[in-house]
Amino acid sequence: MTTNENWNPELYLKYGEERTQPSIDLAARIKMENPEKIIDVGCGPGNSTNVISSKWPESKIIGIDNSASMIESAKNNYPDMEWKIEDITKMKTKEKYDIIFSNATIQWIKSQEKLIKNLVKMLKDKGALAVQVPLYQSMPVSKVIESVSLTKRWRKQTNGANDAFTFHSSDYYYDILSDQVESINMWKTSYFHIMHSHQNIVEMIKSTGMKEFLNMLDTKEEKIEFEKDVLKEIKKVYPVQKDGEVLFPFERLFFIGYK
Repeated sequence: MTTNENWNPELYLKYGEERTQPSIDLAARIKMENPEKIIDVGCGPGNSTNVISSKWPESKIIGIDNSASMIESAKNNYPDMEWKIEDITKMKTKEKYDIIFSNATIQWIKSQEKLIKNLVKMLKDKGALAVQVPLYQSMPVSKVIESVSLTKRWRKQTNGANDAFTFHSSDYYYDILSDQVESINMWKTSYFHIMHSHQNIVEMIKSTGMKEFLNMLDTKEEKIEFEKDVLKEIKKVYPVQKDGEVLFPFERLFFIGYK
């Protein structure tokens, strides 16, 4: 679940196409004809929920997120849909869902085994838990941000920022799911985002992977300085192509468990 501090929906949606494509790919692989109830866990500004609604327009769908700014954005973007500020780790409900959908959310949650087991309990029989997790921890940009944060200039202020994320292997998710569901579909996809500049990489990642580091800095000037330090290092690991563009590879893990 997204942390509720300093989420910027406008900045997040600046790269809406790149962020939405995994939701499209995840929804496309769910084998279900007419789901009655669907919940989108960590819906953000509603782009993933809109994907679900487009595929299953007759279903009752609710999008939940623990960020008030994200839910406000979702309400503005899709006023005819149902939205609720909710922390899935604390959510109490007797509702049963045909599909529980979660795109790029569970990496913000520490106790993922407990979460997944609770989500499976919220499914109807034959229901599907569909999840996408960015494999951000293995990306060069993640290592760049961490290395910058550990320099003498920043390490005191940004100490603990990396703890905002919890990443696991595909084996971890399989072992949890295999005890909870009847069948599992699991895959990885590598997306190659074509960026016009290295600054575009910084702009895309600062609303997510860099967010917690920036939150720990006191002034606007410090945030700008930190971004500049990250940009300098990003230029070393992502080469410029012949046409001046920069390839930004982004690998994601997907899994669907059918109860």
